[in-house]
Amino acid sequence: MRQKFTFLILIISIFLIPKVNAQEPPHLDTLYKVTMVRAAPSKLEALINFYRTEKDAGYYESIGEKRPMIMRHSQGDHWDLFLLQPILNYEAYYAPDMISLRAEKASEIMEHENKVNDLVVFEEHLMSYGPEAAWVEQEFADNGYFHLELFAAIAGMHDELLDQRIRENAFLEAIGRRANMIFVGDQGSDIDVFTIGFYKSLQDYATPSPASPEQSLKAAVEYGFKSNNHIGFNLREFLAYHHDTLANKVE
Repeated sequence: MRQKFTFLILIISIFLIPKVNAQEPPHLDTLYKVTMVRAAPSKLEALINFYRTEKDAGYYESIGEKRPMIMRHSQGDHWDLFLLQPILNYEAYYAPDMISLRAEKASEIMEHENKVNDLVVFEEHLMSYGPEAAWVEQEFADNGYFHLELFAAIAGMHDELLDQRIRENAFLEAIGRRANMIFVGDQGSDIDVFTIGFYKSLQDYATPSPASPEQSLKAAVEYGFKSNNHIGFNLREFLAYHHDTLANKVE
């Protein structure tokens, strides 16, 4: 199990990473709770409907949480649903009034968890830092198709992995593609970094870059890669393993 980042160490480490052309580091000032679940056989539709019902009934608001942004696996990873909830920071999440509220709502929370347990065969949790919640929520509202990549770093390569994701984002923007949102794991799962690309549709995701091969090569070299074809090889120098998937929005 990797050594977990603390928020202070995370912020310091980001600014100590050597930068190519001083690209701006991501804003990682909001804490998120991530839940990945795989439905029991034949239970996926029931699980989706359960989460929809809980959202419509105001369950999350009743326990002091924001409604999760839910993405449904399309192809790639081993989970069926990816739930992303902004929770601001640990101080807010574990504040005395929040602990009291959860105690008051213990029966509702237990009922919710029991229902989840009836419908899933796999569940994984991760606390992670990411961009400002309002921005993430707006992008989720405006888009319906997502590319998620989840990375576990080789020991001692956490900073290098994060730096690679920052540089690849800079490359994507330089060739006219949309950058991914970067999140950094803190507690729970051994995922160290994950990214989400937001798109309108599969067609939007598949739209090629307007940059010429020469422009792509120049941008790749500018941001520290041997070539645009070498970006994936560079990424794998820092990985113990990774997962990725394409996903649709669950309304």
